[in-house]
Amino acid sequence: MSSEVRSRPFDIHANSLLAATFSHPDEVLSSPLLTAADKRCVLAAWASDAFAVEDNPWLRQLPGASDAVPLKDILSALRRLDDEDDGPPPFKGGAAQRAAPPPTRTIALAS
Repeated sequence: MSSEVRSRPFDIHANSLLAATFSHPDEVLSSPLLTAADKRCVLAAWASDAFAVEDNPWLRQLPGASDAVPLKDILSALRRLDDEDDGPPPFKGGAAQRAAPPPTRTIALAS
């Protein structure tokens, strides 16, 4: 996680107001006006239990929004945002490999 995200305070009310300007999480992802950190904050606010639809906890509806959005769509958008942030690893890593032991020789004894 970047220091940009950690240094910024999370304001669920401000982010939910911003989220209310979008009708679907995909619109948040495609917004050229928001940074990745802003998109993450907006989507996190939208996914909050504070906006769960009564008797339908798998739906989220922001105040003033005409339609509820499935939580799975919001979480999917967050995952895609995380995937975009993750570049390829700097190198292929793993446990250090040991050299193979030298082959054992079998010596036949003369009888």
